Amino acid sequence: MPIFEFRCQACGCEFEKLVFGSDEVECPSCNQKQVEKLMSACSAKVGYKFTATSNPKGASCGGCSATSCSTCH
Repeated sequence: MPIFEFRCQACGCEFEKLVFGSDEVECPSCNQKQVEKLMSACSAKVGYKFTATSNPKGASCGGCSATSCSTCH
């Protein structure tokens, strides 16, 4: 699914947004359209487990907001 992370250049709010095609993205906090797409950590499914890449121990894997997920570490 095309879920991307963004940061508002006006207020600094970071948020995720499901984006289809040429949808315009605006900040949910201040409604400004000056947002930048952030680099997201990716994960790959290997068999029945997810393996997070570029993920230091204790950090969120990007698939959820948990920091103690046993499938990520």
